[in-house]
Formats: sequence, C-alpha cells, structure tokens
Amino acid sequence: MKTVFLILSATLIIAGCNTSGKDEIMEFIPGTYVRAGQNEFGKEFDTLVISLQNPAAKEFKIQNRWHYIRQVEGEANVPEYKVKETSGIYNGETKLLEEAETLDHYSFDVKEKVLFDGTNKFKKIK
Repeated sequence: MKTVFLILSATLIIAGCNTSGKDEIMEFIPGTYVRAGQNEFGKEFDTLVISLQNPAAKEFKIQNRWHYIRQVEGEANVPEYKVKETSGIYNGETKLLEEAETLDHYSFDVKEKVLFDGTNKFKKIK
C-alpha cells in the first residue's frame, strides 16, 4: 500500500514539473511596447503597457499612452497627449490578445520581441 502511494505521489510530482504545457506567448505578453511614426502632418509616439490582471481568466490590463506633435505649415504645434485604459482577453487557441472595447487583436512574435496591432509594429522594451 505504501509503495503504491509513493509511486502515485512521484508520478504526480513528475507530471506537475512538466513545463511543456506552458504557453510561451502568454508568458511573453506582460511588458512595455513602443512605436514611433512620422508623416507630413506630424509625429506620433505610442506606448502600450500590458499587465496580467486576472491569471485564471487570462485577462490583461492594457494602457495606451499616445503622444502626437502636429505640424502646421512646417511648424510644430503643442504636443497632444492621451491615455486610454482597457482590458483584453488572451485566446490560447488563436494565440491572440483581444481588446475588450474595440475587439482589436494583438499578435506577438516572441523571437523578434514585437507586438502587432494590425499593421502597427511595437517593439518590446521591458
């Protein structure tokens, strides 16, 4: 009886140590991502700060900090700032983070350390 209990305990411990079931994308998501862009109308700077809010529900808090410097007739205007906070749910099957309000999807490239929001590419810095 004791032998069966020891074998069962060892099996459970070994199975619990198996890390192959971890989701690499989900572990990569929390962090700070940046993007900068420029056109004839101005310059913009985006920062996304994503943090795990509810691990059981795979829910993340998403904060978007936006900074825009509008150019009128070659002159830079006063910078505009916006901060938007929302949440998103990670789908383990599609490997996408879906933003709750707009239903935008964020995809991730772990090797390149980038996040994609449509055609916008953000580089992970933290």
